[in-house]
Amino acid sequence: MLSRLLLALLITTTIAQANYKFASPVASIESTERGALVTCTDGVTLELKFFTPEIVRITVVRPDDPESLLGEALVLAPDSGVLLNRTEESDYIELSTGKYTVRLDRDSLHLSWYIPSAGVTYLADDPAMAYGFDGNEVRTWKKLAPGEKFFGLGLKGGGLDRRGRELVLWNSDTPGYQDSSDPLYQSVPFYIGLRDGIAYGVFFNNSYKTRFNFGAGQQRYSSFAAEDGPMDYFVIFGPTIKEVVTRFTDLTGKMILPPLWSLGYQQCRWSYYPESEVRTLAQTFRDKDIPCDVIYLDIHHMDGYRVFTFDSTRFPDPEKLFSDLGKDGFKVIPIIDPGVKADWEYFMASEGLAGGHFVKFPDHSVHIGEVWPGQSYFPDYSNPKTRAWWGKHVAQFRKRGVRGFWNDMNEPACWGQAFPLETIFNDNGLNSSHKKMHNLYALHMAQATYEGLLKEFPNERPFILTRAGFAGMQRYAAAWTGDNVASEDHLELGIRLMLSMGLSGQPNIGMDIGGFMGTPSPELFVRWMQVGAVSPFCRTHSHFGSNDKEPWSFGENNEAIARKFIKFRYELLPTLYTLFQQASVTGEPIWRPMFYEFQNDPKCYDWAYQQQFMLGENILVAPVTRVGQYTKKVYLPEGRWLDWNTKRVYDGNQEIIVDAHLDWLPMFLRDGAVIARREAQDYSDQSPMKELTLDIYTYGRRSHSQFQHYEDDGTSVAYQDSAFNRTDYNAGNAEGFHQLFRYKHTANYSAPDSKLTIRWWDVVKTPTDIMLNDKPIELTDARLLYDPDRKLFEISLPSAHQFNKLEFMSQSQQLYYMK
Repeated sequence: MLSRLLLALLITTTIAQANYKFASPVASIESTERGALVTCTDGVTLELKFFTPEIVRITVVRPDDPESLLGEALVLAPDSGVLLNRTEESDYIELSTGKYTVRLDRDSLHLSWYIPSAGVTYLADDPAMAYGFDGNEVRTWKKLAPGEKFFGLGLKGGGLDRRGRELVLWNSDTPGYQDSSDPLYQSVPFYIGLRDGIAYGVFFNNSYKTRFNFGAGQQRYSSFAAEDGPMDYFVIFGPTIKEVVTRFTDLTGKMILPPLWSLGYQQCRWSYYPESEVRTLAQTFRDKDIPCDVIYLDIHHMDGYRVFTFDSTRFPDPEKLFSDLGKDGFKVIPIIDPGVKADWEYFMASEGLAGGHFVKFPDHSVHIGEVWPGQSYFPDYSNPKTRAWWGKHVAQFRKRGVRGFWNDMNEPACWGQAFPLETIFNDNGLNSSHKKMHNLYALHMAQATYEGLLKEFPNERPFILTRAGFAGMQRYAAAWTGDNVASEDHLELGIRLMLSMGLSGQPNIGMDIGGFMGTPSPELFVRWMQVGAVSPFCRTHSHFGSNDKEPWSFGENNEAIARKFIKFRYELLPTLYTLFQQASVTGEPIWRPMFYEFQNDPKCYDWAYQQQFMLGENILVAPVTRVGQYTKKVYLPEGRWLDWNTKRVYDGNQEIIVDAHLDWLPMFLRDGAVIARREAQDYSDQSPMKELTLDIYTYGRRSHSQFQHYEDDGTSVAYQDSAFNRTDYNAGNAEGFHQLFRYKHTANYSAPDSKLTIRWWDVVKTPTDIMLNDKPIELTDARLLYDPDRKLFEISLPSAHQFNKLEFMSQSQQLYYMK
């Protein structure tokens, strides 16, 4: 006991000379309802509070630090029913929920988290440097374990594992960024650690510029620090990555369920104008039989770059344009930048000045920066009154016929890349500097847009797209990866960025297909379109003055391939929409790194396979990202996998080489997969589904597999009052006995009936003992088809609603499976 105290005193004395001041020894420890309050001899306090049985909040406060804790990212209230077991020893105190334990040393602020049943410590403070301060900076150090991995932090380049890197979180406009560029547009101060096979999460609840060091330049520690603000963070227990992500989104909020039409293909460029060009674009999509739901209007639709206006020459009657396009299924989304042109005769400028809605300097003069309109004011969205004012104008613009809003330049960006740090924001009456509010700017802007739309259109789901963001942005908006480049490297980088955003709580993520800057080769555009076709957010975009990047811009053969994959996306909408609904409830990503589903497979972490990903839990996608590559090396994790293109079956736990023709996307169904498709159409809500197709592959990996087909009206918020259908399709295969059950779990939405086609793959012997809805049926029935060459058993039924059950026998042949 005495030696530990002397060590703590010695460390505090010697290391303080290196600028950082570390907390003094512990003076007292007080038990609280959900944890403990520790007070040091220098007045520094550490509060340990169990938010839930799996989430612990740690808050370290200096006696001279009055700053309040950040609330913008948090939606979860503390669970008052957490039951704690307390153990007090002479040199430590332990608090345990049974699943895991937090140990607090009596002599220092050193904390450690471990699992009693396994005897494994998965997170621990550095014994000599737990918490320190350097001026306003706050920092904590954690012991770095051999082989420990780190994922997350939102939009970050490089490999998905951040080990060995130091990364900065400060939302930045970085056009044409590279793999090593840091920081980028979005800041999510949350990471997932993986130590000894156990996953945990850390969310640093601080919006100042922060730095995360994961063993960069040394092998002793990982650390995170902020230039100012509180040392307030949450430790989230797994032990799986999946559970960590789900609990993080419990804490910061789930993705909003977007309107169905926003899952369709979207076309954008800087810029489509005048009106005649927009009409021609829309008509060309329909003439060429290429589905499309959304057309974007970039900055040239505005009157002198004034937000919430139209150029009267280029767009003389926008309401009629939007109405005409709407009749053919097109929705129009305009860009909305925060910069308000400093023009007293402009209604947004005059109203904003009169209402005190713009960011100011400490002397109360209004800040004027330069961006697209020239000299501009910047709304202070941290002021509730300003959010209401901005939201009112958003709603008025929606009434003119636009269907969504594209928030850009919201880092906030300005010419010179230096928004003044000394500017003051309302911050709900706290009057905080830009240092604190910078990373929150886009979040507050999206909140203003979202709340304004819901206030005026309470039964309509808003659709907002944002470039910048912070933790919790998923509650308001979809996101994309910013101003990328038309290159093979950027296609690969975009995949990793999207996977990282999914791990960071944002499932609705995409990248500019074809690259925003530059022009891809025709082949690269096709490969990019294949990736986009299965992306959560699917939009093509291009830079001002660049070559065209419409699906028909690269020759007839490539147009045909682009059409094929855009139509495939529309066929896949029942599966995609179900994944979106599940993500809105669970917080799970739609795109997932393979290690998300196969955490204990070391191969899934390899750099070579970080461009492979899971679409949901049952589809593995291994896209081709290099021009001239017509075979693909693929790693298949454990289980058995059905090649979507060839219908060959492979054992898992091996690398394989597959054909990757230019019109093929290498894709594999996991054993137990049930994939739902429908017929393609011009736009997502053109007509009710006429035919539901279920592609099933079951070898017997699970006792049963399930697809939960989700349906609602696609646009309203009535689903929040249970106005939806959830139909469960449960499939299984036990020693050749195949079964498929349909169970109507929830039926509060009146969906029209449709045909049903069941396509059961890898049926290697002729089906026998066939039972349909508990009635025997012969293979000669016109509704049944067995193709022995493709090993396909197909059943076509006139009514999906009347189907309940299918059973048949077909023994497996082990020799068929590829080794």
